[in-house]
Amino acid sequence: MKKKMHGVMALLVVLLTVGGLGALYAVPPAAPAPAPVAAPLALETRAARRAETVVPVFSQGRARASRRVPLSLEVSGRVVETVPALADGGRVTRGQVLLRLDPEPFELAVTRRLNDVQAARLHLARSRAQASVAKGRNSVATPLARHEPQLEEARGRLAAAEAGLREARRQREQAVLRAPFDGVLEAVSVETGQHVQAGGTLGRLLGLARVEVRLPVRDDWLALLGIDPGDGASLASVTVTLTGRFAGRDGVWPARLARREGGINRNRMASLIAVVDNRDAPLPLEPGVFVRAELTGPPLAGVAVLPAAARAGDDTVWVVDTDQRLRRQPVTILHSDAGHLYLSEAPRRPVVMAGGRPLLEGMRIQPRPAADTVSRAGEGTP
Repeated sequence: MKKKMHGVMALLVVLLTVGGLGALYAVPPAAPAPAPVAAPLALETRAARRAETVVPVFSQGRARASRRVPLSLEVSGRVVETVPALADGGRVTRGQVLLRLDPEPFELAVTRRLNDVQAARLHLARSRAQASVAKGRNSVATPLARHEPQLEEARGRLAAAEAGLREARRQREQAVLRAPFDGVLEAVSVETGQHVQAGGTLGRLLGLARVEVRLPVRDDWLALLGIDPGDGASLASVTVTLTGRFAGRDGVWPARLARREGGINRNRMASLIAVVDNRDAPLPLEPGVFVRAELTGPPLAGVAVLPAAARAGDDTVWVVDTDQRLRRQPVTILHSDAGHLYLSEAPRRPVVMAGGRPLLEGMRIQPRPAADTVSRAGEGTP
């Protein structure tokens, strides 16, 4: 009986297995859904065209006084008086008295020289009288007998005495230090009671009416600005605008190029000196203020301008071909800044604004045409 039951169970298992396999083959599995195809990357494109364009050049520097004069005296003496403005940062005006030396030695020298002049005049009067008497006695006597050399010596003595008096008076005037022009003082090293030596530096006076900024620029930028190294007059055609922050305010200072320092350094950099006139400026530019400079020269013909986002490498840009695929195109970049590329030739195909994206050569994109030119003040239009 038990054997019969085991046989029935084995038969049922076999039947169920066969039935399951038959059902699997009778109903095939569903095919997997196709993966969605990614749409091409949409990128902005621009048509580059050549036009007459002003190429801006940017630099930076720190303002410094155009006049920087050491203060000193031509005479020695003891300081008996100083003004409160005679200190670092003190502002003074032209002709203002800054200090005085003890006048007693200089007054004494003037008195002595004045006495020498009086003595020389008396000597000259005596010599003239003697010469007149000698001439009346014998008109054919020798020059020495006629007292002519004695008279010349007396005149020379008077001239020397008068020159000595003028020098003594000049030294008396030099015992007072006056400001040669309006400005601010720095490195002052003198106090009341101090004995100063002639020619010793007592401080420096910085002129504030005009300040200058040394602007380093690349050697090849001189051509972009229309500067001829052999023609100083070409500097006048360059417009310079300085911007910076001073006294808690944003300032803009128009400037002019005064000169170019000779030569270039080992980094192929030249130096231009820009001068700011503070006399009519709402916010005067003072020494030590850091400024940024934008320099523009005459317009250049045949320059194509593109956004900096078009750059694909050092000397290449991205363009899109007729099959809407990316291609690198070599270009000649005249100049570039943070926002723009200036090319000597315009690419014939639309230029792609990659914007720093990691793109691949031959990659298909979806072009989005934009304006043909970059809107920027001073640039020409196609």
